[in-house]
Parts: sequence; structure tokens; C-alpha cells
Amino acid sequence: MKYSKVKNWKIHKTDEYKSWFAEQTAKEQLQIAGRLDNIEDEGYFGDHKFLTDVVWELKWLNGRRVYYAYIAELDIVLLLGGNKNGQGKDIKQAKKIFRKYAEI
Repeated sequence: MKYSKVKNWKIHKTDEYKSWFAEQTAKEQLQIAGRLDNIEDEGYFGDHKFLTDVVWELKWLNGRRVYYAYIAELDIVLLLGGNKNGQGKDIKQAKKIFRKYAEI
């Protein structure tokens, strides 16, 4: 299936996201970075889903999740990462982080 590039996305990373990312293995970091490159370069998000009034998630088959939000002035803000097993707690935390960054 062909998709068209709608815009160039700029991705910003919260400190919480950076901490989570640093805990991932080198292989996982490469996979995540590749996905983010696809978003920035091609506008292609892959498997993603709207969760709440402000939080979206990027999904992987292995259960990994990266939570993000759209903020008009910043484009995309990566809020937090996690996996399917802790999703409820992670979404609540991502919403808190969003509120903190949305005030800036």
C-alpha cells in the first residue's frame, strides 16, 4: 500500500522518554530509532493508535509501546515508553507528562 508524505514531523523527547530509552538494549534502541526515523523522514507511523484525549501510542508486535502527543508548536512529543503489561500505569504517567510539557 502506498502512502503519501503529509508533512515533515519534528520529534521532541521528554526527559522521561530519554530515561526509558536509555534502559533499552542496543537492539531495541535501533528498532525504536528506525521507527522514529520513518516518522520524521517519511511521515509513516506504522501501527499506532489514539488512546485518550491527548495520548497516542506506537505499537510493536512484541508488546513495546511508545506514548506520544501532538503539540502544535512542537509537532510530536515522545512522552514515555513501556510495554503492553504495564500499559494502564504508563498511559496515566504519559498524561501527567503531557500536562507538564503542554504548559511550556
